[in-house]
Amino acid sequence: MDQETTSILTILLIFGFIALIVGALIVAMIVGRKREQERTREFANVANLLGWQFAEVADVSWIPKLEKFALFSQGHSKSLKNVMFGELNGVKAALFDYYYVVGHGKHRSTHNQSVAYFEPRQLSLPFFSLRPESTIHKIISLFGYQDIDFGNRPNFSSQYLLRSPDEQAARNCFNDALLGFYEMNQGTSTDGGGNQLFIFQQNSRTPPHEAQRFLEWALQLQSLYLSRW
Repeated sequence: MDQETTSILTILLIFGFIALIVGALIVAMIVGRKREQERTREFANVANLLGWQFAEVADVSWIPKLEKFALFSQGHSKSLKNVMFGELNGVKAALFDYYYVVGHGKHRSTHNQSVAYFEPRQLSLPFFSLRPESTIHKIISLFGYQDIDFGNRPNFSSQYLLRSPDEQAARNCFNDALLGFYEMNQGTSTDGGGNQLFIFQQNSRTPPHEAQRFLEWALQLQSLYLSRW
């Protein structure tokens, strides 16, 4: 085989490889889009079964004062999708997929999670954010980064990062029942303030067939906050 033929075959192999990668990406995009469409259809069905309303997409301004909460204060290109909303046990409630982007270009990363939202009229919480505590959190807390711990609940304090502009009010809010719930349900994240409460697991989306169960579980946690008032 002469050098010219070898060069042609090499070029063809390169183009073939590129075409294969592009084709795989296109197939992945089509499959991903179909999955998202199916997710939307299934959530619409769940909303219908609950007697709730449904919106495929909603502006972030749909929920009042959203920018005051830690989850919604970070990133850009924010959107709410698969929004189902109504009432549970007389409490205004919703479940939605929340998307946001951090960074740009090659440092860009997309985050999404299912969020349960409750708005009990009689609730009055201090603003706070609660997240599972990472190794990085433990290190930076040594240098003054706020982490509200409870000496009588070492398990909770080692598992979670609790932050609030009003530390004493946050301490008063988290009674033994609440602390115990979080200890038994590791990985739960919560943002709260006023009569608004957001419950989720970071970067975790609830499958449509588990939506009702997720809402009922989140309602238990909401009830523990509500029992304080």
